[in-house]
Amino acid sequence: MQSGYILFLSLYFAGLLIRFFYERAKKKGRIDPKNKRVFLSVFCGMCLLWAGWFNMCPLDPLKLSLPFIVKWSGLGLFIQGLGFALGTVIQIRGVENINHLVTNGLFTKFRHPMYNGFVLWLFGWVLYHGAVISFFMGLVAIVNIVSWRKSEESELMASYGDTYLTYKKQTWF
Repeated sequence: MQSGYILFLSLYFAGLLIRFFYERAKKKGRIDPKNKRVFLSVFCGMCLLWAGWFNMCPLDPLKLSLPFIVKWSGLGLFIQGLGFALGTVIQIRGVENINHLVTNGLFTKFRHPMYNGFVLWLFGWVLYHGAVISFFMGLVAIVNIVSWRKSEESELMASYGDTYLTYKKQTWF
């Protein structure tokens, strides 16, 4: 395997591990998610994750030559996912420590539009590049995203109870 691919794959997994341990420590009350150093560490971890992802897919050593429409549909999914993720950050003016239940804008149909965006851009970027090995590596991130969502939903249920349950029934993912 190419050394560049392995380097970016390593960055990707380092970012996933940082986020994994952050979520675990946050859930167990071992860290304060409002601490700026903690936030900076997690932000840097996510930057590693995405820098690794966006660079490893084009370097994937096992590529499929996909039909034109599939390849460019992948780019469309990536752009749509980027729109969801950035739109969420703009709408809620942050990525962590939001102290109210957001149910408008992107949150009208999706409980977790940023996570939806992550899944779309992971899948879209892999399709655009026809990156076979990266596809399987992306599944690891999707499993993490689903676990982040479950953890976040537990916190929201504890904080907002029936209000959140009603909202949850009206939205997807």
